[in-house]
Amino acid sequence: MNNTQKGSVLIFSILMLGVMLTITLSLANTLLPRLKSSSDALNSVAAIYSADSGVEWCLYTQRGRQPSVSQPVMSNGATYVILFGTLPATCSPDENPLNHTVTGTFRSVTRAFKIAE
Repeated sequence: MNNTQKGSVLIFSILMLGVMLTITLSLANTLLPRLKSSSDALNSVAAIYSADSGVEWCLYTQRGRQPSVSQPVMSNGATYVILFGTLPATCSPDENPLNHTVTGTFRSVTRAFKIAE
């Protein structure tokens, strides 16, 4: 082996590592936004179910059904807010006409339903 080829393996290895790093970073740049959007889709479903639970409870309560039921609490940590116009709602039969907005939230994803007569 002559002296001009010493260190060529090191240079080749560094070039290969650079190529592998470039491929890895470009794949990560492509796949990470897709992973975020798929997790947002799952969070969106939980937010919709939360809002739907609030709507169903509000309709049941607003129509004066018996037995009365307490407001649902989501076991996954999702929340919902019921508004009558722009004020917080109790969903009592006194809140007529039916004009409620229910907003469900789960992990920073928010979905809403509007009920109106």
